[in-house]
Parts: sequence; C-alpha cells; structure tokens
Amino acid sequence: MKFFPVLSVSVFLLIFSISTSFPAEVTPAGGKPVDKKNLSSQPAQIAATPGPEPPKGMVFIRGGCFEMGDTFTQVDSDEKPVHRVCVDDFFMGKYEVTNADFDAFVKDSGYVTAAEKSGSGWGVSRKGSGDWGLMKGISWRHPLWPADEISDKMDHPVVQITWDDAQAYVEWLRGKSGKKYRLPTEAEWEYAARSGGKKYKYSWGEGEPSGNIADESAKKKFPAWTIWEGYDDGYVHTAPVGRSRPNESGLYDITGNVWEWTQDWYGDDYYRYSPKNNPKGPESGHLRVLRGGCWISGPEDLHVATRLAEEPDKKEDIIGFRIALPLK
Repeated sequence: MKFFPVLSVSVFLLIFSISTSFPAEVTPAGGKPVDKKNLSSQPAQIAATPGPEPPKGMVFIRGGCFEMGDTFTQVDSDEKPVHRVCVDDFFMGKYEVTNADFDAFVKDSGYVTAAEKSGSGWGVSRKGSGDWGLMKGISWRHPLWPADEISDKMDHPVVQITWDDAQAYVEWLRGKSGKKYRLPTEAEWEYAARSGGKKYKYSWGEGEPSGNIADESAKKKFPAWTIWEGYDDGYVHTAPVGRSRPNESGLYDITGNVWEWTQDWYGDDYYRYSPKNNPKGPESGHLRVLRGGCWISGPEDLHVATRLAEEPDKKEDIIGFRIALPLK
C-alpha cells in the first residue's frame, strides 16, 4: 500500500456524456513543445472491440476474466495474492474528468468542493520540492499554489477533488442523463488499464512509457525525484488530457497525470477473500482506493497493479478521477 503526504475543450458535459476536442498543438508552461517522439507519434494498437456504441467521450470495455494483482514480483504486499477476477461489460471514460467538465457541473449545480469550504489543499509552490504541503487558498480553481489559475488549463484533469466531490459530480451526471454513471471499481480499473486483463506490468504494454509521469522535465525542477530516465513528456505538472498515446483499450492517461479515485473502500487483505465475479471492495472502511499514478510518480509507482489508499476527504494536486458506466 502506498500513501502520499501531502473535456474536453468543448466545455459542456451536456445531458448524455463528455464532449471532447483538443487544440492541434500544446506548449507547456515551460515554453517548449511536447516531445511528440515520446507521445502521439507512436500510437498504441487499439483493438476494435465489437459492442454497443459508447456514449461520447467513453470507450466500450468488453468484460472478461483476468489475473488481478502483482504478477511480476515475489514481494508480499497489498497487491497479493494474485487472484482470478471476472468483470462484466462496461463503458469507461476515455479521458480523466477535466477542469472544463467540472466547471460545467459547478456552474449548473452551484456545488462547492471540500477544498473551497476548508480554504486549503495540498499543493507544491513554484519554488521547488521543499515547498510541498497544505496551503491556504488552494482548490480546483487554484490547483497547484494559491496564485495558480485554470483559465489556460481547462483541458487538464481537475484536481483537489475529494472522493465525495467526485461522487457529487457523478450524481449530477446521473441526474442529467438518466444513466447510471459511477466511479469504476478497482477491478474494472485494473482490467481496463491492462487492455482487457493482459499480463502487462505497465498499461502501455511492452513498449516505451506513455503518460505524464516523473520525467526529465520534472527532474530539472525537482532534482531529488526518482524519474523514468530518458523519458520526457514535456510537462512538469499536470498535462492536457489525451496528449500521450492511449493504451490498447483506447484509454488516455490511464497511467500518470493524476491518481484516480475508484468506487472501492480499501482493504490491505481484500485480495485474500475477494469474490471472483465483479468484486466491489470491502463493505466498509476508512480509506478509498486510487489507481494509476500521477505526474510525480516514478517507475515503482507506475505498475498497473499499484494501489494507493487515501482518506476520502484527501484533496491534492495529484488526485482526480474518471467515470464508468455499467451496461447492466
């Protein structure tokens, strides 16, 4: 178990789904263009999966069975034991929920997030790694430091979002659409990240990394970080969704950018008694599961089986979410 201390540019999520489009070129805050050699110039081989037409902004995930957990090491952890799991068909958000998506929700509903109510959140100042901590004036509108703005980051994933904030968004979307949107279960998330349960150590498969992770750009600002040597996604902090190549399921940023809340309570021994079919996590708990790593994550936190457990009221510049929709 790991703990941390610390859409679419067409804005509206109208009644049925997330609408998504992106500018042709993005220049990071540092001023240099994204290194396309490491990103979209090497698209994944996305398998065409026959099935129902997904809502806009989502992909269809054909259900199946797979070996869930850490199949690559002998280390005893909460990623063990490896166990057989089967999930039903479902849709999953192609992208993480963006600032534009969340802004549409807030404008329509008047919702106020936990960070806005408390007046603080976990962030990192522009001065460097020694400045990380709980700071006043941070929220999804000011995600990294109090003076940080989202006006030029509407296509970045929304952050400083608690589990309850994510649930409020999902409930709003359900009410607007009449569809049973929710967060993905931990099992659904891993199955989709593994491109249909394949025995991949990383979501990108056997090739070079893909995603906004701790990289050469981050190392220049945070020299003490452990990074993926030789890889540069062009961003130090969050990146616009959809800039790195998708996995074989067609999911973007399933590794990196932000940790993603799942529906499940966390249990460090849950894998020992998890049911085989459509597991939903323990019935109760005090921590929720996040998956996927983020922009500060080094190689050890990027394994597709890696689990992060946090209190549901955690609000950080590394935490966001994506949505799921069961077919049944």
